[in-house]
Amino acid sequence: MGKNLNAQKTAVVIGATGNLGSAVCEALSAAGYWIDPTWTRPDHPDVTQPTAYDNLPEKIDVAIYLAGVNRVAAAESLSEADWDRVFNVNLKGLFLFAQKAFPALKAAGHSSLIAISSIMATHPYPNRLAYAASKAGLEGLIRALAVEWGEHGIATHALRLGHLSGLMKSTVTNPELLNAVRRHTPSGSLVEPTEVAKYISWLANGGCASISGSIIDFDPAYTLNRWPL
Repeated sequence: MGKNLNAQKTAVVIGATGNLGSAVCEALSAAGYWIDPTWTRPDHPDVTQPTAYDNLPEKIDVAIYLAGVNRVAAAESLSEADWDRVFNVNLKGLFLFAQKAFPALKAAGHSSLIAISSIMATHPYPNRLAYAASKAGLEGLIRALAVEWGEHGIATHALRLGHLSGLMKSTVTNPELLNAVRRHTPSGSLVEPTEVAKYISWLANGGCASISGSIIDFDPAYTLNRWPL
């Protein structure tokens, strides 16, 4: 079994090896969390396999799912294999993690499940069908678990993330995309991973006790800006 420190809060961060994951782990460590090392290693388990979550800690104060992949292809040419891969990582992995983590989240008394959604769920770009659909499903899962798990003291949250200051490793796209996003963002800035990490740490440490099932628009008004000039 994973390490269990009753006197210390415990975090499991799926997707800990990415840029955002590293920032989240750093913020949680600074806040005094013990972080399950299984997912901070390069040879971490495959998030799409149920057995990946067999050795979770006995108590989890915050369970965070950051894993995600994208496939850029026109809807009519998107392969079934690519569709399955995106859904398996973005949505099935979250389901498997949440299901296996439930006893440990319940054991913590007051705990949180936090996942990363995307502005693509509500403002999809062309050629990102699987990604947009999987993130919309993720938001539905977060809402449903808020209803089911609230009685156990488990709060659920999703961050509907705007453009980070760097593209996903799995996305092959026009390098001018981020410059165009900046031009259409009122502040001219993108989302910094450290800012996301600070917000996740705040949620993990209680955040607002009156909120669960929330889908938080973590975006500097890029998706709101419809000013045409």
